[in-house]
Amino acid sequence: MTYSGADSRLLLRGLQEYRGSLEKHLSQLTSDYQQLEGRWRAFNSVSEGDYADQFRSGWLRTEARFKEYINQSQKIKALLNERISALEDLNRQEGGLL
Repeated sequence: MTYSGADSRLLLRGLQEYRGSLEKHLSQLTSDYQQLEGRWRAFNSVSEGDYADQFRSGWLRTEARFKEYINQSQKIKALLNERISALEDLNRQEGGLL
């Protein structure tokens, strides 16, 4: 199966739009997570007892999941950047418009 220049430009636009959406999502998620983490630190500094210990272990699991999600999303973004760059190069070589 071969793709025409028009197909590669459509794919390029789609990937660029997806990357933009992913960047917005990551930015908002990171900002929200930082706020939540700040609240957690404030709570953790004054909490004591069994409930606080149980909550703390739950927070640590949640924190690990947030960080893993953000890390995996960054890897997806890096892959998108590579594919976008390759398609831009292909379009230039074929004389396509970006």
